[in-house]
Amino acid sequence: MKITVIGGANVDITGVSTAPLRERDSNPAKVHLSGGGVARNMACNLARLGAEVTFVSALGDDGFGKLLRESLAESGLDDSALILRKDLSTGLYLVLLEPAGEMFIAVNDMAAVESIGPADVEALEDTIGASDLVVADANLRPETLEALRRLAVLRRTPLMADTVSVSKAGRLKAIFPDLALFKANRSEAAALTGFPLDTDEALRKGCSDLSGGKTAIYLTLGAQGSCCAYGDDFFKQPVLPAALVNVNGAGDAFAAGTAYSFCLGRGLRETAVFASACAAVTVESGNGVSGELTLEKVLKRAAGTGRE
Repeated sequence: MKITVIGGANVDITGVSTAPLRERDSNPAKVHLSGGGVARNMACNLARLGAEVTFVSALGDDGFGKLLRESLAESGLDDSALILRKDLSTGLYLVLLEPAGEMFIAVNDMAAVESIGPADVEALEDTIGASDLVVADANLRPETLEALRRLAVLRRTPLMADTVSVSKAGRLKAIFPDLALFKANRSEAAALTGFPLDTDEALRKGCSDLSGGKTAIYLTLGAQGSCCAYGDDFFKQPVLPAALVNVNGAGDAFAAGTAYSFCLGRGLRETAVFASACAAVTVESGNGVSGELTLEKVLKRAAGTGRE
């Protein structure tokens, strides 16, 4: 299984408050640094599951970039396609979490990743042509995503996209008809449909509008699990049992599970359970990518036998 992942790579600065967060005040918290970025997390998770992954992103030539390169090497990723920008800083993502692990607010600086242009994508033609799937996130500029879409269509390589955030979701509109897979959370998908997805009826209509009968849709719904759709098939998948430590990275693990299962030719429902198992293992970790994520553990969790 060969998968090319292109998009965001950054250092996560995570603060977990020791008490309910108070706005406009200094809050006691535990703070730690780790590798992050939607595409980077997906790539690391896919490598942990056993896929052969080529990871494409742009980093600054700085200390944070060195930290990220070391983390990628530890994950066994092919990082030969990384782009170093001497004039830009490595991306940073700052997130504040409530004591229970739920996100309070986050900010990001992704200028290095957004510097990836169409020419950088076109240089990947042979790599994309040899891939079973290309996965992109919406940290990429619209013109870069369009270049990736054209190349994937030309080389007949399935393309998957992740919205990343509400503010960046709209970047995927132009490439949607040619997506094989699409992953978003409820708010991000609503930014594309133009109406709130706050009921099952709205979710069904939203998924139908997004799919167009061509794209498999996977939407994460937080504690309510996920909903999935393709053609006339629509269903909701509940979350799998897990001891919540940190939700940061759960969506990326879900997306990686979706991509991995798709490459194995699994159906929509089996894929939803497998992806949910990836998320369940991940939320029990304090990191965006769980060191406990293995194919064996995910399969056990998916079968309902693996909660430890």
